[in-house]
Amino acid sequence: MMTRNFIFGSIDGQRRVEVQLTDIPLDNDDYGSVGAQTWGGACVLAEMIVEDPKRFGLDFSSDGAKSRRLNVLELGAGTGLVSLVVMKLLDTLPSFNHREVSVVATDFHPSVLANLRSNVNANVPSTHNQISSTHSITTHFLDWSSFSTAPPPDCLSYPFDVVYGADLIYEAQHAVWIRDCLKGLLRRPSDSTVYPAAFHLVIPLRPTHAFESSTVESVFLKASDVDPNDNAVLVILSKESITCDAHGDAHGDYTRGQGLDEDVEYLYYRIGWSDAQL
Repeated sequence: MMTRNFIFGSIDGQRRVEVQLTDIPLDNDDYGSVGAQTWGGACVLAEMIVEDPKRFGLDFSSDGAKSRRLNVLELGAGTGLVSLVVMKLLDTLPSFNHREVSVVATDFHPSVLANLRSNVNANVPSTHNQISSTHSITTHFLDWSSFSTAPPPDCLSYPFDVVYGADLIYEAQHAVWIRDCLKGLLRRPSDSTVYPAAFHLVIPLRPTHAFESSTVESVFLKASDVDPNDNAVLVILSKESITCDAHGDAHGDYTRGQGLDEDVEYLYYRIGWSDAQL
């Protein structure tokens, strides 16, 4: 078991978020328990969110946006880094001072989910005050493989404005399962009158999982390859390559699970509905 502090700050110095997380050992090398530890993809995504909240659906200036609750979901939250960074960041943004926010962090493996809940409980009480009392964060079990065939629980029965995922694609069927979850969870364009809903995904390019990583672009087509007159489907709206120093930095270990002698490349995908007005 290991506890670490992660600190993220914007280049202009206007935003700073600190999260303390506990990583726990994997369950007898059970692959399903990999979320028990904090991986580099979560660090990369968290840093990008703090640097540019609006790019990740977290900063609105219009009155229409302020009038309704912001629903945020994280798939495969693991130790909770991204969800907690989002929660603490929203507590500091003036446009969310009096706006209701719901953050739902989900995972599957029992020990991972228990540790996720523990990390949320350890971080949230110290940051909440009267101003942020309208902001909530909860944890919940979510099995991607069966979500589309079973009635969703109450906390997943409404559409989400923003969905995050980091380091999620390490089995061949994961991209398909995630797509099927998003079909029922990501707010449709007709409901998103202020800002198009989107799924923000960061994955590492590991040599050991090259095929699994490639499934993202076989399951989700590029927006330019879809006929705008067809029914709405989930598509890749943008793609960006990010290279991180192999030795990490003050934000934590970007290289967990990778060799330490070379830089680590990540891909950032923004995925949304093909008929969204961007």
